[in-house]
Amino acid sequence: MMSFLIWTPDLDTGIEMIDEQHKQLVEYINQVYEANQSGDREQVGETILQLIEYTVKHFTEEEALMEAAGYPLLKPHKMVHQRFVDKVAQMHDRHQSGIDTADELLGMLQTWLFSHIQHNDRGYLDTVKRYLRGEAPPEAKTEATAAPGEEKSPTGWATGR
Repeated sequence: MMSFLIWTPDLDTGIEMIDEQHKQLVEYINQVYEANQSGDREQVGETILQLIEYTVKHFTEEEALMEAAGYPLLKPHKMVHQRFVDKVAQMHDRHQSGIDTADELLGMLQTWLFSHIQHNDRGYLDTVKRYLRGEAPPEAKTEATAAPGEEKSPTGWATGR
């Protein structure tokens, strides 16, 4: 069977964990498409639930990474994530009540996921990549003082030891 969505290199963020999770989201969307193409309503519903569960897991891990990195736009990014989860959950509820939402859902997922990765997620990449390399954010000074009981790492980050 043909895939609905194809991962392309321009979607890579350069953060392996995030890229693997995004690819898994694409796979779940393709599974919704395949179930819909086969006419299996029950499988469509089950796969939408799996997609929602995995999406929440991904968003939680992505947001934790942004928070640890000190990404300044975390709050609005979390709001975008929550609106997306709410929208997919509403479509699942409509599906469960007998309304065929698969085509509408697939269209929304395709547009939202790729747009979100290419635009919203690009915003946090520099901050998170610096954090993952152990570099202080640009606004932090390497002589930043550590809280009592913490020692500074060579990069100026408090190590919590």
